[in-house]
Amino acid sequence: MRKTRLLTATLLACACALAWPGRAAAHKYYASLARAEYNEESKAVEVALRVFADDLELALTRRSGRKVRLDKTEDAADLALAYLRETFEVGGRDGRKVELRWVGMETQGDVAWLYFEAPLPEGLSGAVLRDRVLLELFRTQVNIVNLKYAGRKLDLVFRRGDDGPRRIP
Repeated sequence: MRKTRLLTATLLACACALAWPGRAAAHKYYASLARAEYNEESKAVEVALRVFADDLELALTRRSGRKVRLDKTEDAADLALAYLRETFEVGGRDGRKVELRWVGMETQGDVAWLYFEAPLPEGLSGAVLRDRVLLELFRTQVNIVNLKYAGRKLDLVFRRGDDGPRRIP
């Protein structure tokens, strides 16, 4: 019961933080929110990932060794996809990692939305998911993944030290 309240409070706090308008000067919280839904027609999980744009730019800058601006760097989408392929993992029932496919990216103020998908012909039940986005940068980073599949909803929370792969029931 207490764990459920703590999880609910954490999710609510992160959701409020992500919804806060305007630019937070050196924001004091580090969170991402991924909404993932299984599409029966395309046999893929479709993901919309919301992160702070400056945090993503920092991760891409460190990874590439050059200054990256999402709105100005020509290959920002390629860099973002390569980063996602290392930090956001989707695996089939056999545990094998599947290749993420890029759909697009948009920025809205201080937030970046990354859209991608992962082919899972056998469905999301039994698949494996891991979200380590930005965990290498921020000790207090919290990544929340809201899953919708087969008429079910599931929320997963990933933190540094508690970021191992999770099997979807």
